[in-house]
Amino acid sequence: MSRALLAACVVAAAALLPAMAHAQDAPPTPPATGPAATYEFASGAGLLIFHVAPAKAADFDAVLARLKVALSTADSLSRRQQAANWLIYKSAEPPGESVVYLFLFDPAVPKASYDPLLVLAESLPAEAQPLYERMKAAVLRIERMGLTKVR
Repeated sequence: MSRALLAACVVAAAALLPAMAHAQDAPPTPPATGPAATYEFASGAGLLIFHVAPAKAADFDAVLARLKVALSTADSLSRRQQAANWLIYKSAEPPGESVVYLFLFDPAVPKASYDPLLVLAESLPAEAQPLYERMKAAVLRIERMGLTKVR
């Protein structure tokens, strides 16, 4: 992916998506209000933007390390397909109010959930609750965007 496309995704996400508070007491379960409320990307590609408290970035990085293990050791063919096209970027600039992490799924596996907590719960069930608590404490908000390829 080119830097220009990645930058365009970031700008579009910041301009078009409202911030979604992520202060739940249990792991997120997508509401049944439609595809925009889930971590599925029927459009063929998707983007999740995590805004992380700078003081908690190391905790979020630790959760991502476990997510990498969960994806790389998944038994499910669908999860292995997701792992092949699940890119994670971290903002390189010094953080302002948050450190930004981009999860890019291109192509996205149809009807597969890209909820990182669900992946962790499936692959590392004994660690799921502590990892959720760590992630919850680090994440300020999450933004979601389905993408369609233009070029």
